[in-house]
Amino acid sequence: MSARWMALLIALASVPAMAQSAPAASPAITREGQRDFDFEIGEWSTEVRVLTNPLSGKSPVWAEYRGTSLVRGLMDGRANSVELSVAGPAGKIEGISLRLYDPGARKWSLNFASLRDGAMTPPVVGGFGADGRGIFYGDDKLGERAIRVRFVITQVSADEARFEQAFSADNGATWEVNWIAVDRRLDAAALPADLAQAVEAHNRATVRKDIAALGALVTDDYLLVNSDATTQDKRSYLVDFEMPDFRIEPFTIEQPTHRVDGDTAMTGGLMTLRWTQAGRQQSRRLRIVHMWIKQGGSWRIAYTQLTRVPG
Repeated sequence: MSARWMALLIALASVPAMAQSAPAASPAITREGQRDFDFEIGEWSTEVRVLTNPLSGKSPVWAEYRGTSLVRGLMDGRANSVELSVAGPAGKIEGISLRLYDPGARKWSLNFASLRDGAMTPPVVGGFGADGRGIFYGDDKLGERAIRVRFVITQVSADEARFEQAFSADNGATWEVNWIAVDRRLDAAALPADLAQAVEAHNRATVRKDIAALGALVTDDYLLVNSDATTQDKRSYLVDFEMPDFRIEPFTIEQPTHRVDGDTAMTGGLMTLRWTQAGRQQSRRLRIVHMWIKQGGSWRIAYTQLTRVPG
């Protein structure tokens, strides 16, 4: 093991919805969604386009803003807050969004307050589908006109998210988009593109049980240290995915961190691992660390450490 590799081992340890009132109806949410916003925890650069004359019937006039969004997780994933600060030629938008999860209904309510007046608007309500796309609906007024509101959140990648708000004056028959925001994680640029692709490929292969892809993404001498201190080699690790009753649910890495030094790197963060085995659903809160090395021009994981997080 090289000194550089050893040094890395030692080093291991939005934009809010412009919310409106609650909807008369919202999409059917049948899945547990308490952790749906975990992917967004962190600091983001934010680009916003706002339609300044919505539902006017006139040629659209857009204003553009740039700034940041800071997303903080609250109450073990049952809530989160977004601090938005963007500015442009048309002025500044500053506000805070509070998102609250209802475990009984399995729905989220998104509540927004502008710092211009400090008033909290009524929520839009909805949730995320199995594809990870969130849709939220509400009723409100534009001036004196009753309107429907739709807000859509799309996770483009681990480091990019898109937010889109639309109004409807005909009870949802037609929609006009009036808010488009794109968030990009501030520290994403520090991760080399080929390593970022390898990380994404490994996460995708883990959920899809793609054994061939997983085998190519770990070294022949791969070592996994589980949260109970047991260890697995490459063969033992891959055998788990061969079990027909074993499946890992889609997951998000919170508070992602990484270090890169030439052909060695570390990636990791916090995660809630949920899996099904022998018909039993289980979950565990973990801190995960992957040690990567570049072999033959490709990044592969040589070592993984899972540490159980108390609570």
